[in-house]
Formats: sequence, structure tokens, C-alpha cells
Amino acid sequence: MIESIYFKIFYIVASYLRGSVVFGYVMARILKKEGFGKIDRPGTAGAGRQYGIKAALPTFIFDCGKGALVPLVGLAIGFDKACYGWITIVIASLAVLIGHNWPVFYKFRGGGGVATAMGISLVLLPVQFLIVLASSLFLSFTYKYTLRKKHKVNPNVVGALFAVIVLPVIVYFWPIMLRNPFMIFLLTLGIFVIIVVKGIILHMIYRKIPTAG
Repeated sequence: MIESIYFKIFYIVASYLRGSVVFGYVMARILKKEGFGKIDRPGTAGAGRQYGIKAALPTFIFDCGKGALVPLVGLAIGFDKACYGWITIVIASLAVLIGHNWPVFYKFRGGGGVATAMGISLVLLPVQFLIVLASSLFLSFTYKYTLRKKHKVNPNVVGALFAVIVLPVIVYFWPIMLRNPFMIFLLTLGIFVIIVVKGIILHMIYRKIPTAG
């Protein structure tokens, strides 16, 4: 079954649709809040700014979880051993990220994709991901208490941008413990492109709104 091209296409399309369930919108509906995604970015940070930790934490967990679930399912059913299986896993992983960023269920108005990318990375490159995560958190806290007053850029943006830039570099120069280094390197490049492009779009949309950070 996993060798079937139709099953591979189904897996990829299902991954996009899973990504299109943006949990920031779900939490806003549960909390009976209006206007989410219109006045701020519809992701974890936006949920936190508008509704606090009670919305931000579950949004982060579920958005991260849906990213992790796609490669986990692909590995569990044996795609990594099938013909063109790693290509399928990579495309599906990018599909869930694209779904989060441009969700069909919410008029293609989604989040930035950082939490979803974290879930994907945690499954496919855990060691490299944890190194980059620790480095980006250190950079964010350092920036917050030293340079933020001068430059007025959100520390989360600084940390996230550092992570998506450095992660492909780490994977390229340190492909240890990766089952398919070339394909995972292409995946990290794809994550970089998608998040940076969406970050630019979100900045253009929300740059005049104070709550957008």
C-alpha cells in the first residue's frame, strides 16, 4: 500500500488539511472571542497577546503536535523504507507547514509556522533541533535584556529568525544521526523559505498594528 502513488498523494493532501487546522482560531472559538487573526497574527504569539497564556499554551502544543504527527505517521507506516518514501515524508512535512501558513479552512490566513516547524524538526532531527532551540532561546533572552529598548524588535522574532537561518547550516555541516541527510537538508531549506516568506507577508499585513509586536 505505501508504494502506491495514490496513497502517497493522499498522505500529502491529508497533511496539508491537518496543517490547515490552525489551533489559534480553534482556541478563540472555544473562548468565544471575536476577531482573532484580523487584528494580530493568528499563531501562538498572537493568541498570547490577545487572550493570554490560557490560549497561547494549548495553541503552541497543538500546532507543534500537528507538525510532529506528520513525519511520525510517515515513519510509523514505513515510508522511510519505501521507494521515494523520504521524498514523500519531506513533501508531506512541508505540506503541513504550508497548510498552517495558508489554511484552506480560514481563507488562507494562517500563522507564521514556527511552532509547526518545531514539531517537524523535533521528530526528524532531534539533536540538531535541540542545539538550535537552546541557542535561539539564549539569544532571545540576551537580546530582550540588552538591545530591545534600542531596536524595538520582538525577542521572539529574533530567536525564530536565528533558528530558521541556523538550522539548515547545522544540518548541512553536521548530518550526524540523520537517516537521510540530503532529504532532511532539503526539508530544512524548505522550512526556511516558507517561514521567511510568511514572516515578510505577516509583517506587511500587521506592521501598522501595535499588538502585532
